[in-house]
Amino acid sequence: MDISGKIAIVSGAAAGIGRATAVALAKAGAKGVVIIDIDDTGMAETKKAVEANGAEGLVINADVTKQADLENIYTETDSWFGQIDIVFNNAGIVSGPPPYPDSSLERIKLVIDIDLIAVIQSSTLAIRYMRDHGGGVIVNTASTGALNPLPSDAQYAASKAGVLHFGTSCESFAEEYGVRVNTVCPGVTETAILEKTGGGKRPDWLGPILENIKVLQPEDIADVVLNIIHDDSMAGQHVVVENEARAGAS
Repeated sequence: MDISGKIAIVSGAAAGIGRATAVALAKAGAKGVVIIDIDDTGMAETKKAVEANGAEGLVINADVTKQADLENIYTETDSWFGQIDIVFNNAGIVSGPPPYPDSSLERIKLVIDIDLIAVIQSSTLAIRYMRDHGGGVIVNTASTGALNPLPSDAQYAASKAGVLHFGTSCESFAEEYGVRVNTVCPGVTETAILEKTGGGKRPDWLGPILENIKVLQPEDIADVVLNIIHDDSMAGQHVVVENEARAGAS
C-alpha cells in the first residue's frame, strides 16, 4: 500500500512504538493519523510530532478494554476523515511483579483483555469497515515472547501467541475482502511499558536478559511496521524483530 494520502489509526500512541509509528506514517505521507491512548499528555505530544511531519492528528482518548470506546474510535474516525485505510493495534501491557504464578487474577485478566481481546475486537471492527470500503491493512503487535516460553509472565506470552495466530487465521481476508492482517513481533524494545505497567520498576527477571542483548528502539519497530504496510504480498504473516547479542555476551 502506498501510505500517501491514507488515514491510519494507531493505538498505544502516546509513547514508544505507537508514537514512533504514528510519526513514521506522517513522514511517509499519511493524510491523517488517529492517536489512541489514555494518556492525554502523551497523546498531545504525539499529535504535535505528527503534525510537524505533515499529517493531521486526531486524538481520541479510548480504553481499549471497553467495547463502546473501541466502536467510537471507528465511528469518530470515519466521521472526521471519511476513510480508514491502516490500523496498527499496538496498545499493550506486561504483568509486572510479582511474577506468574503469583500475579493477581485481576492483573492476569487485564493483560489478556488489553493484549489479546482488544486486539481481536479492534481488528474485527477494522475488517468490517475495510471490507465495505475497498480494503486496507491491519498490523497487530505481538512479541518475541509469543515464540518462546516465558514462565515469569505466562499470561503475556499466551496473549501475544494468540495475537500471532489470530493474524495467520485472517490470511484469506486479503483475497476475500482486500484486507491484509499481519503481525509484528518485537524483541525487547526501549519503551516505558515495563515501568509504567510493571509496578514502577523493571522486573528482576529482565536484568540478565538486558545484559546480553542490544535493546531495540521504537523507531526500529516503526520501520518494520511501515514495511509490512507497503508490502502488498504480505497477508497472515508475522515479522520477528530480534535483538542482537552484545559483543562478548555469552
